[in-house]
This record gives sequence, C-alpha cells and structure tokens, in this order.
Amino acid sequence: MLSWVLLIHGVLSDAGAMAQSTPGAVEYRIQRASSEVVIDARLDEPAWQKAAPASDFLFNWFSAGEKERTEAKMLWDDDNLYVSWRCEDRHISAYETKRHGPVSKDDCVEIFISPNPQKVRNYYTFEINSIGTMLNRCRTDWFTGGPTWEPEGVRHRATFSGLAKKDEQGDDREWIVEMAIPLKNFARDAAHMPPRDGDEWRLNLMRTGGRTNMQQSTWSPIAPPGRSFHSPENFGKVVFVAQTTAQQGRPVLDPATQQRPEGKQGGRRRRVFSGPVNAEDAAAGREIYNKSCTMCHGLNGAEGDRAPALGAQRRYLRRTEDELFDAIKNGIRGTLMPASPAPDADVRKMVAYIRSLRATAADAGFTGDVAKGEGLFMGKGNCLKCHMVKGRGGILGPDLTNIAAERRVEDLRQALTEGKPHPSEGFKPVAVQLKTGAWVRGVIKNEDSFTMQVLGEDERLHMILRAEARKIEYVEKSPMVGGWDKRLPADEFRDLVAFLCKQTRRGQ
Repeated sequence: MLSWVLLIHGVLSDAGAMAQSTPGAVEYRIQRASSEVVIDARLDEPAWQKAAPASDFLFNWFSAGEKERTEAKMLWDDDNLYVSWRCEDRHISAYETKRHGPVSKDDCVEIFISPNPQKVRNYYTFEINSIGTMLNRCRTDWFTGGPTWEPEGVRHRATFSGLAKKDEQGDDREWIVEMAIPLKNFARDAAHMPPRDGDEWRLNLMRTGGRTNMQQSTWSPIAPPGRSFHSPENFGKVVFVAQTTAQQGRPVLDPATQQRPEGKQGGRRRRVFSGPVNAEDAAAGREIYNKSCTMCHGLNGAEGDRAPALGAQRRYLRRTEDELFDAIKNGIRGTLMPASPAPDADVRKMVAYIRSLRATAADAGFTGDVAKGEGLFMGKGNCLKCHMVKGRGGILGPDLTNIAAERRVEDLRQALTEGKPHPSEGFKPVAVQLKTGAWVRGVIKNEDSFTMQVLGEDERLHMILRAEARKIEYVEKSPMVGGWDKRLPADEFRDLVAFLCKQTRRGQ
C-alpha cells in the first residue's frame, strides 16, 4: 500500500491544480491572477509565485537523450489568459527571427487552445521559440484565412542567456517564455466571455527541443499511435476558477467546526527545513522508499516510469517537513495518492530521505575537518587566487561566500573532480591586444558589437572599444580545473569538501 504514497506528482507537484482521475486524463485549475502580471519573462510577480504548476510534461515518443523538465503555469483575469513556461535546458539553440517562420526547428514551446469542449477540433495555436519569435494558426470551421493567423493584442517575451540568434553556450541552464493572450480572440467559440467560474476548456501545452537534445514533450499525453501535437482528442481539461492565487493557500475548514480537519498539518507548527539532515534517518528512509515507492518513482529517488525524480534540480511546492509529512501520511485530495498506513516514525524517515536528496550542501550534514579543509583552500589549493570567501581572495572567479546555500554536495564534488568544461557566465577568460601593443588579460564581464568590459588580472575594470583592439583571443575552456580527488589524499579531499559545505551567509 505504501507504494502508492509517492504516486504521480503527489509530493512534487501541487495536487490542488492537477487531478488525474483516469489513466491519461489531466486537469488544471486556472486561478485568477491576484496581482498585475508584467510580461517580461521574469515570473517574479506574486501571482506567478503562488500559481500552481501543471503536472510534469510527458515524453510521448522518447527514444534516447535527456528528459529536460518544463514547468508551465496559467492564470487569467477578465481580459487575458496568461501562460508561462520555464524550460530547463543545457543546450539552448534558436535561429528563426521571421514572424510565422518555422520556429519548431528551434527550442520552442506551444499552447493549443480549444475554448468549446463540444467542438474540440476548433482550436488555436501559439508557438514561440526561445528568442521570442511567434507562429500562430487558427484551425476552426469559421476561419477562412491562410495557413497562419494574426491574433489581436498578444504580448509575449522570452528570456535566456545568450545572443539575439541563440547559439548553445556552456552556461545554458534554462529559458522562459511568458505571454498574455486577450480572451476576445476566443469569443467565437467560448461559452462565456470573459469565462465564468467553473467554465471548462480543452488545451495542451508542448515543448520541442533544439539541435542537440531534440526531445518532444506535452502536458496532456498523446495516446499511441498518435505522432502529432495537433491531436485535439488528446487535449487536457482546464477549469477557470474565480478564486485568486492569493486565496489559494488559505486552509480548508471543516464545515461543521470551522477548524482544519483532524490529522492535517493545520494544527501543527509549520516546520521549515532547518539544520543538517539526520544521516541515520535518511539512510533508513532510503530503505523504506526503495522497498515501497519504486513502482512509480525510480530507484534511489531517480525519475520513474510514472512519476518524476524526488531530488532533481527543480522547484517544489511542498518545501517544509510538515508539508511533506502531510502529503505522505494523509495523501493529497484530488489525486490518486492515498493516505499511508505507515507508522509516523517511518514517514518521518522518508521525509528525511527526501530532504537529503534536495538539500543544499549547507544542510546535507557532510562531515570532515573543516579547519584542515580551510588550510587546503587557502594554501595548497591556491583557490584564493581566483575565488573570494567572506571578503578575502580574488575576483576573477565566482564568489564562494554562500556556495553551500546554493549548491548540493554533489555539485561541489563534481566541480573539484571534473572541473568545468566551459567558463561560467561573466567569467570567460579573454586576452585583448590593443593597437598600442599592450595586452589586457582577464575575464569578460559584458560585451556588445562595439565595446567590451574586461575585468583584468590587475583587478581593474577595463572599458575597451573594439575599434581600439588589434587582436581578441577568447578562451573557451574554463580555468577551473578538476582532478583534486586525485591530487589530494582521500581524507584531505573530504576536508576540502567539508570546508566548502560550511560556506554560507546564514547567521551573518
């Protein structure tokens, strides 16, 4: 029975926004925006922060490669439907800049919208690549135009790390698309305009990969033998909800007592993650998980056939110990995840294990001689030549003062053992020879078609006009070298990692 406890999306997604009542069926409740939504592809407004993500995208035709995650959200108000995609991507590429061009050859996302569930084949498409080029089609029984369509008043924006024609870079991590679609575009097909509380539409969200990792994924599954995104019979259901995102977190009260239902987390202190993970409890929780939960999730917290990874680098809506405990112990209403019969002590151990998978280095409880590790960092490692820690050291590499609160232990180990194949953004080495014959060597902080800002080895910022440069030599390889696990004895390497695991601004 416990194997159902961590069933699809339960611990990792907001079950209040997604219900999976029958195999293959997905549903999302679109809440009203509680604050203004600015279309800037930053997604930092309170309305987006509180909006629930759609359930994880599915790779219907997967054969090989990396399943990169997409987080999509939707909101609405009387004027617009708002849609956002946050796409994890190690290889971002896009080249199409022409309106209605073939953006599907690039990293791109798309939404297919059918406002009338009774005529689901009347649908509209909005497809945008990672550099913000859009293609639109109107496939309805009333549209008599050509192969493309010009919707009214659509606003959209894409953000990423890169240039106007985006080529892959070593620092690629993610790209975002945000758009506002005026609801009046759907007036011919929708039952009400604007929608009313409880109105249902059908739609699907998709993502296509670029040149390197050409994956195709969708929010609503496309049943075999279907091989096309244009399959309205496979669209998922969305419900417009009058409740705003600001009201979303309010507790559900028992109608009779006006209190939280017995056994739910409302009566307990909401305990956030604090302090190191208990290694003994986490190890025991791992055993319980591997015996009970791998029917859906993968072994050791990896991605499974029917549920996502427990410890992938992603954003979680259940972030506290009590929220995780409640999800496992009491189940999540609106999903197939039931309450667990496991003793509370076992559930707590599973919570400790989930914490250990997600924990940053500061919370992972990594052991070693921190003082000796500091000596290695300052001395034999010569790390202060490039890196700064709490105001001491160089500035040609990233500041490590808060690295333990930003990275996992595994990330720190990997940087020390494998190095970095490409320099981090803002730290790309360059050597510039001026027409005077002088050389400026350092790292690029910013550049455009006419100027360069180079932080030199003299730790001064040099403003250089490209017209003044005789030669510019870029260094594509990161100066951060690996192999420290081989250069140092095992105990010293452990101590160096332990020192880095203590570098955090907490308490400062």
